[in-house]
Amino acid sequence: MNKLKRIDIKGPIIRSNSQWIYDLFEMEATSPAKVDALLQEAGGEDVEVLINSGGGDVFAGSEICTALNSYSGKVTVKIIFAGSAASVIGTAGSKVMIAPTGQIMIHCASISSYGDRNDHQQTVELLQSVDRAIANAYILKTGLPQAEILGLMEKETWLDAQTALKKGFVDEIMFDHNNQIGVLASTSVSNDAIPDKVIERIRNEFAKLKQSEGENEEMNGQQTNAAPVNQAVAQPPVAAAPVVPAPQAAGATPDIAAQERERLKGIDAIAANIDPSLVNEAKYDNPITAEQLAFKAMKEGKLLNAGMFHQAVAANQAAGTEQVQALSQQQQTNDPDVDLSNVAGVNSVFQALAAHAQANRQQGRG
Repeated sequence: MNKLKRIDIKGPIIRSNSQWIYDLFEMEATSPAKVDALLQEAGGEDVEVLINSGGGDVFAGSEICTALNSYSGKVTVKIIFAGSAASVIGTAGSKVMIAPTGQIMIHCASISSYGDRNDHQQTVELLQSVDRAIANAYILKTGLPQAEILGLMEKETWLDAQTALKKGFVDEIMFDHNNQIGVLASTSVSNDAIPDKVIERIRNEFAKLKQSEGENEEMNGQQTNAAPVNQAVAQPPVAAAPVVPAPQAAGATPDIAAQERERLKGIDAIAANIDPSLVNEAKYDNPITAEQLAFKAMKEGKLLNAGMFHQAVAANQAAGTEQVQALSQQQQTNDPDVDLSNVAGVNSVFQALAAHAQANRQQGRG
Protein backbone atom coordinates (compact mmCIF):
# COMPACT_ATOMS: atom_id res chain seq x y z
CA MET A 1 0.00 0.00 0.00
CA ASN A 2 1.45 3.37 -1.03
CA LYS A 3 1.90 5.96 1.69
CA LEU A 4 -0.36 8.99 1.32
CA LYS A 5 1.36 12.18 0.25
CA ARG A 6 1.04 14.73 3.05
CA ILE A 7 0.47 18.44 2.56
CA ASP A 8 1.18 20.58 5.63
CA ILE A 9 -0.86 23.73 6.22
CA LYS A 10 1.31 25.32 8.89
CA GLY A 11 2.14 28.85 9.96
CA PRO A 12 0.22 31.88 8.70
CA ILE A 13 -1.85 31.66 5.52
CA ILE A 14 -0.20 34.11 3.13
CA ARG A 15 -0.42 35.26 -0.46
CA SER A 16 1.80 33.50 -2.99
CA ASN A 17 4.02 36.50 -3.74
CA SER A 18 5.16 36.59 -0.10
CA GLN A 19 6.11 32.91 0.20
CA TRP A 20 9.75 33.43 -0.81
CA ILE A 21 10.31 35.88 2.05
CA TYR A 22 9.14 33.36 4.64
CA ASP A 23 11.26 30.66 2.96
CA LEU A 24 14.27 32.98 3.05
CA PHE A 25 14.02 33.29 6.84
CA GLU A 26 13.03 29.62 7.22
CA MET A 27 9.65 30.55 8.70
CA GLU A 28 6.65 28.25 8.34
CA ALA A 29 3.91 29.68 6.13
CA THR A 30 1.44 28.38 3.56
CA SER A 31 0.42 30.00 0.29
CA PRO A 32 -1.85 28.90 -2.58
CA ALA A 33 1.15 28.46 -4.90
CA LYS A 34 2.83 26.15 -2.39
CA VAL A 35 -0.27 23.96 -2.07
CA ASP A 36 -0.86 23.95 -5.84
CA ALA A 37 2.68 22.71 -6.43
CA LEU A 38 2.23 19.85 -3.94
CA LEU A 39 -1.10 18.86 -5.48
CA GLN A 40 0.44 18.80 -8.96
CA GLU A 41 3.27 16.67 -7.59
CA ALA A 42 0.72 14.24 -6.13
CA GLY A 43 -0.65 13.74 -9.63
CA GLY A 44 -4.20 12.76 -8.68
CA GLU A 45 -3.21 10.27 -5.97
CA ASP A 46 -4.88 10.45 -2.56
CA VAL A 47 -3.45 13.11 -0.24
CA GLU A 48 -3.54 13.86 3.47
CA VAL A 49 -3.73 17.51 4.56
CA LEU A 50 -2.48 18.33 8.07
CA ILE A 51 -3.64 21.72 9.39
CA ASN A 52 -1.95 23.52 12.27
CA SER A 53 -2.43 27.22 11.56
CA GLY A 54 -3.95 30.25 13.24
CA GLY A 55 -5.08 31.62 9.88
CA GLY A 56 -4.10 34.70 7.90
CA ASP A 57 -5.16 36.09 4.54
CA VAL A 58 -8.81 35.17 3.90
CA PHE A 59 -8.48 35.29 0.11
CA ALA A 60 -5.42 33.03 0.14
CA GLY A 61 -7.34 30.64 2.42
CA SER A 62 -10.28 30.63 0.01
CA GLU A 63 -7.95 29.85 -2.90
CA ILE A 64 -6.38 26.92 -1.05
CA CYS A 65 -9.83 25.62 -0.06
CA THR A 66 -10.94 25.76 -3.69
CA ALA A 67 -7.81 23.94 -4.86
CA LEU A 68 -8.37 21.09 -2.39
CA ASN A 69 -12.06 20.79 -3.29
CA SER A 70 -11.16 20.72 -7.00
CA TYR A 71 -8.45 18.07 -6.64
CA SER A 72 -9.20 14.87 -8.53
CA GLY A 73 -7.93 12.51 -5.82
CA LYS A 74 -9.26 11.84 -2.34
CA VAL A 75 -8.38 14.53 0.24
CA THR A 76 -8.31 13.62 3.94
CA VAL A 77 -8.00 16.63 6.25
CA LYS A 78 -6.57 16.26 9.75
CA ILE A 79 -6.90 19.25 12.08
CA ILE A 80 -4.63 20.03 15.01
CA PHE A 81 -5.59 23.68 15.07
CA ALA A 82 -7.52 25.55 12.39
CA GLY A 83 -8.22 29.18 13.19
CA SER A 84 -9.70 31.94 11.08
CA ALA A 85 -8.72 31.46 7.40
CA ALA A 86 -7.29 28.03 8.22
CA SER A 87 -10.74 26.91 9.40
CA VAL A 88 -12.04 27.65 5.89
CA ILE A 89 -9.38 25.32 4.50
CA GLY A 90 -10.50 22.78 7.10
CA THR A 91 -13.89 22.45 5.39
CA ALA A 92 -12.31 21.05 2.22
CA GLY A 93 -11.69 17.43 1.48
CA SER A 94 -13.50 14.13 1.27
CA LYS A 95 -13.10 13.50 4.98
CA VAL A 96 -12.29 15.90 7.82
CA MET A 97 -10.84 14.65 11.10
CA ILE A 98 -9.75 16.49 14.25
CA ALA A 99 -7.24 15.54 16.93
CA PRO A 100 -8.64 14.92 20.43
CA THR A 101 -6.77 18.03 21.57
CA GLY A 102 -7.66 19.93 18.43
CA GLN A 103 -9.41 23.27 18.11
CA ILE A 104 -11.30 25.15 15.41
CA MET A 105 -11.83 28.89 15.71
CA ILE A 106 -14.23 30.85 13.52
CA HIS A 107 -14.83 34.60 13.57
CA CYS A 108 -15.64 37.58 11.37
CA ALA A 109 -13.07 38.98 8.98
CA SER A 110 -11.09 42.05 10.03
CA ILE A 111 -9.16 44.75 8.18
CA SER A 112 -7.49 48.10 8.84
CA SER A 113 -9.42 51.05 7.43
CA TYR A 114 -8.39 54.62 6.65
CA GLY A 115 -10.33 57.51 5.22
CA ASP A 116 -13.55 59.46 5.65
CA ARG A 117 -16.95 58.05 6.61
CA ASN A 118 -17.64 56.97 3.02
CA ASP A 119 -14.42 54.98 2.94
CA HIS A 120 -15.25 53.34 6.26
CA GLN A 121 -18.77 52.51 5.06
CA GLN A 122 -17.33 50.79 2.00
CA THR A 123 -15.03 48.83 4.31
CA VAL A 124 -18.01 47.74 6.41
CA GLU A 125 -19.83 46.53 3.29
CA LEU A 126 -16.72 44.68 2.12
CA LEU A 127 -16.34 42.90 5.47
CA GLN A 128 -20.01 41.92 5.51
CA SER A 129 -19.60 40.40 2.05
CA VAL A 130 -16.45 38.54 3.11
CA ASP A 131 -18.21 37.19 6.21
CA ARG A 132 -21.05 35.80 4.09
CA ALA A 133 -18.53 34.22 1.72
CA ILE A 134 -16.69 32.55 4.62
CA ALA A 135 -20.01 31.36 6.06
CA ASN A 136 -20.78 29.59 2.77
CA ALA A 137 -17.84 27.23 3.32
CA TYR A 138 -19.08 26.40 6.82
CA ILE A 139 -22.69 25.97 5.63
CA LEU A 140 -21.69 23.52 2.89
CA LYS A 141 -19.71 21.46 5.42
CA THR A 142 -22.09 21.52 8.40
CA GLY A 143 -25.53 21.99 6.86
CA LEU A 144 -26.29 24.61 9.52
CA PRO A 145 -28.39 27.67 8.54
CA GLN A 146 -26.61 30.89 7.61
CA ALA A 147 -28.02 32.79 10.60
CA GLU A 148 -26.53 30.28 13.06
CA ILE A 149 -23.15 30.24 11.33
CA LEU A 150 -22.97 34.05 11.24
CA GLY A 151 -23.96 34.12 14.91
CA LEU A 152 -21.05 31.83 15.78
CA MET A 153 -18.71 34.01 13.76
CA GLU A 154 -19.96 37.22 15.38
CA LYS A 155 -18.96 36.11 18.87
CA GLU A 156 -15.71 34.36 17.76
CA THR A 157 -16.42 30.74 18.56
CA TRP A 158 -13.83 28.17 19.62
CA LEU A 159 -14.81 24.59 18.95
CA ASP A 160 -13.21 21.67 20.74
CA ALA A 161 -13.21 18.24 19.14
CA GLN A 162 -16.60 17.17 20.52
CA THR A 163 -18.36 20.44 19.62
CA ALA A 164 -16.82 20.48 16.16
CA LEU A 165 -18.09 16.93 15.60
CA LYS A 166 -21.54 17.72 17.02
CA LYS A 167 -22.00 20.77 14.79
CA GLY A 168 -20.69 19.01 11.71
CA PHE A 169 -17.41 20.87 11.19
CA VAL A 170 -15.59 17.53 11.25
CA ASP A 171 -16.55 13.97 10.39
CA GLU A 172 -14.48 12.16 12.98
CA ILE A 173 -12.31 12.56 16.08
CA MET A 174 -8.94 10.95 15.55
CA PHE A 175 -7.97 8.01 17.79
CA ASP A 176 -11.36 8.04 19.56
CA HIS A 177 -12.26 4.48 18.66
CA ASN A 178 -14.53 4.00 21.67
CA ASN A 179 -16.05 7.50 21.76
CA GLN A 180 -14.68 8.22 25.24
CA ILE A 181 -13.28 11.74 24.77
CA GLY A 182 -13.85 14.08 27.77
CA VAL A 183 -14.05 17.85 27.88
CA LEU A 184 -10.87 19.52 26.62
CA ALA A 185 -9.37 22.89 27.47
CA SER A 186 -8.90 25.37 24.64
CA THR A 187 -5.78 27.45 24.16
CA SER A 188 -5.04 30.70 22.42
CA VAL A 189 -2.71 31.06 19.47
CA SER A 190 -0.64 33.92 18.13
CA ASN A 191 -0.50 34.88 14.48
CA ASP A 192 3.13 34.88 13.35
CA ALA A 193 2.51 36.66 10.06
CA ILE A 194 5.13 39.22 9.02
CA PRO A 195 3.59 42.71 8.86
CA ASP A 196 2.84 43.90 5.31
CA LYS A 197 5.13 46.93 5.72
CA VAL A 198 8.07 44.67 6.59
CA ILE A 199 7.37 42.43 3.61
CA GLU A 200 7.26 45.45 1.30
CA ARG A 201 10.53 46.78 2.72
CA ILE A 202 12.28 43.42 2.22
CA ARG A 203 10.88 43.15 -1.29
CA ASN A 204 12.21 46.61 -2.17
CA GLU A 205 15.66 45.96 -0.72
CA PHE A 206 16.03 42.74 -2.68
CA ALA A 207 14.85 44.49 -5.84
CA LYS A 208 17.62 47.07 -5.38
CA LEU A 209 20.18 44.31 -4.80
CA LYS A 210 19.03 42.43 -7.89
CA GLN A 211 19.27 45.59 -10.00
CA SER A 212 22.78 46.25 -8.70
CA GLU A 213 23.87 42.70 -9.52
CA GLY A 214 22.39 43.07 -13.01
CA GLU A 215 24.35 46.25 -13.62
CA ASN A 216 27.56 44.54 -12.49
CA GLU A 217 26.93 41.60 -14.83
CA GLU A 218 26.37 44.03 -17.70
CA MET A 219 29.63 45.81 -16.90
CA ASN A 220 31.44 42.45 -16.79
CA GLY A 221 30.02 41.56 -20.19
CA GLN A 222 31.18 44.83 -21.71
CA GLN A 223 34.64 44.35 -20.27
CA THR A 224 34.84 40.82 -21.67
CA ASN A 225 33.82 41.97 -25.16
CA ALA A 226 36.37 44.77 -25.09
CA ALA A 227 39.31 42.70 -23.84
CA PRO A 228 39.06 38.87 -23.81
CA VAL A 229 40.95 37.01 -21.09
CA ASN A 230 44.67 36.42 -21.81
CA GLN A 231 44.59 38.83 -24.77
CA ALA A 232 46.94 41.80 -24.36
CA VAL A 233 45.44 45.10 -25.49
CA ALA A 234 47.53 48.24 -25.91
CA GLN A 235 46.10 51.11 -23.93
CA PRO A 236 46.50 54.71 -25.19
CA PRO A 237 47.67 57.32 -22.68
CA VAL A 238 44.80 58.93 -20.82
CA ALA A 239 44.84 62.44 -19.39
CA ALA A 240 44.16 62.81 -15.70
CA ALA A 241 40.46 63.30 -15.07
CA PRO A 242 38.67 65.03 -12.19
CA VAL A 243 37.68 62.80 -9.31
CA VAL A 244 33.96 61.94 -9.41
CA PRO A 245 31.87 60.57 -6.51
CA ALA A 246 31.70 56.83 -5.79
CA PRO A 247 33.31 55.25 -8.89
CA GLN A 248 33.05 51.47 -9.21
CA ALA A 249 35.51 49.20 -10.94
CA ALA A 250 34.04 46.87 -13.54
CA GLY A 251 32.67 43.78 -11.85
CA ALA A 252 33.06 45.19 -8.36
CA THR A 253 30.16 44.97 -5.94
CA PRO A 254 29.31 48.41 -4.48
CA ASP A 255 30.26 48.62 -0.79
CA ILE A 256 26.98 50.08 0.38
CA ALA A 257 28.07 50.10 4.01
CA ALA A 258 31.25 52.06 3.20
CA GLN A 259 29.30 54.59 1.16
CA GLU A 260 26.85 55.05 4.01
CA ARG A 261 29.67 55.57 6.51
CA GLU A 262 31.19 58.24 4.25
CA ARG A 263 27.81 59.97 3.93
CA LEU A 264 27.32 60.08 7.70
CA LYS A 265 30.92 61.18 8.21
CA GLY A 266 30.35 64.12 5.87
CA ILE A 267 27.21 65.15 7.75
CA ASP A 268 29.00 64.92 11.11
CA ALA A 269 31.67 67.31 9.80
CA ILE A 270 29.11 70.12 9.43
CA ALA A 271 26.54 69.07 12.03
CA ALA A 272 27.73 71.57 14.66
CA ASN A 273 26.51 74.44 12.50
CA ILE A 274 23.04 73.11 11.66
CA ASP A 275 19.80 72.60 13.60
CA PRO A 276 20.02 69.08 15.21
CA SER A 277 16.52 68.10 14.04
CA LEU A 278 17.49 68.78 10.43
CA VAL A 279 20.73 66.82 10.89
CA ASN A 280 18.82 63.83 12.27
CA GLU A 281 16.36 64.00 9.37
CA ALA A 282 19.21 64.10 6.85
CA LYS A 283 20.87 61.10 8.47
CA TYR A 284 17.94 58.76 8.91
CA ASP A 285 14.45 59.97 7.98
CA ASN A 286 15.16 61.41 4.54
CA PRO A 287 18.79 60.45 3.76
CA ILE A 288 20.74 63.13 1.86
CA THR A 289 24.42 64.07 1.48
CA ALA A 290 26.29 66.66 3.54
CA GLU A 291 26.23 69.06 0.58
CA GLN A 292 22.47 68.73 0.20
CA LEU A 293 22.01 69.19 3.96
CA ALA A 294 24.08 72.40 3.99
CA PHE A 295 22.09 73.90 1.14
CA LYS A 296 18.78 72.90 2.72
CA ALA A 297 19.85 74.43 6.05
CA MET A 298 20.73 77.70 4.32
CA LYS A 299 17.42 77.77 2.48
CA GLU A 300 15.31 76.99 5.56
CA GLY A 301 17.25 79.33 7.86
CA LYS A 302 18.36 76.54 10.19
CA LEU A 303 22.05 77.45 10.40
CA LEU A 304 23.43 77.90 13.92
CA ASN A 305 26.40 79.95 12.65
CA ALA A 306 25.04 81.85 9.68
CA GLY A 307 27.73 84.54 9.94
CA MET A 308 30.44 82.09 9.01
CA PHE A 309 28.43 81.04 5.99
CA HIS A 310 28.05 84.63 4.83
CA GLN A 311 31.79 85.24 5.24
CA ALA A 312 32.59 82.20 3.13
CA VAL A 313 30.17 83.29 0.41
CA ALA A 314 31.56 86.85 0.44
CA ALA A 315 35.11 85.56 0.07
CA ASN A 316 33.95 83.41 -2.80
CA GLN A 317 32.41 86.45 -4.53
CA ALA A 318 35.55 88.58 -4.00
CA ALA A 319 37.56 85.91 -5.78
CA GLY A 320 35.33 86.29 -8.82
CA THR A 321 33.97 82.74 -8.63
CA GLU A 322 30.36 83.47 -7.77
CA GLN A 323 29.20 82.18 -11.17
CA VAL A 324 31.08 78.89 -10.86
CA GLN A 325 28.60 76.05 -10.59
CA ALA A 326 28.97 73.16 -8.21
CA LEU A 327 29.76 69.78 -9.73
CA SER A 328 26.45 68.17 -10.67
CA GLN A 329 25.83 65.00 -8.73
CA GLN A 330 23.14 62.38 -8.53
CA GLN A 331 20.31 63.25 -6.17
CA GLN A 332 19.80 60.89 -3.21
CA THR A 333 16.54 62.41 -2.02
CA ASN A 334 13.02 62.97 -3.22
CA ASP A 335 13.01 66.53 -1.84
CA PRO A 336 12.67 68.89 -4.86
CA ASP A 337 14.07 71.79 -2.82
CA VAL A 338 17.45 70.12 -2.40
CA ASP A 339 19.07 70.47 -5.82
CA LEU A 340 22.76 71.32 -6.01
CA SER A 341 23.12 71.39 -9.80
CA ASN A 342 23.05 75.21 -10.01
CA VAL A 343 24.34 76.56 -6.67
CA ALA A 344 27.13 79.13 -7.12
CA GLY A 345 30.02 79.05 -4.64
CA VAL A 346 28.57 76.22 -2.57
CA ASN A 347 31.83 74.21 -2.56
CA SER A 348 33.62 77.02 -0.72
CA VAL A 349 30.86 77.13 1.85
CA PHE A 350 31.22 73.42 2.55
CA GLN A 351 34.99 73.71 2.87
CA ALA A 352 34.60 76.57 5.35
CA LEU A 353 32.07 74.50 7.32
CA ALA A 354 34.44 71.54 7.49
CA ALA A 355 37.36 73.74 8.60
CA HIS A 356 35.21 75.38 11.26
CA ALA A 357 33.99 72.04 12.60
CA GLN A 358 37.57 70.69 12.66
CA ALA A 359 38.77 73.73 14.60
CA ASN A 360 35.98 73.25 17.15
CA ARG A 361 36.92 69.60 17.65
CA GLN A 362 40.62 70.46 18.11
CA GLN A 363 39.74 73.20 20.61
CA GLY A 364 37.55 70.75 22.51
CA ARG A 365 40.41 68.25 22.75
CA GLY A 366 42.78 70.99 23.94
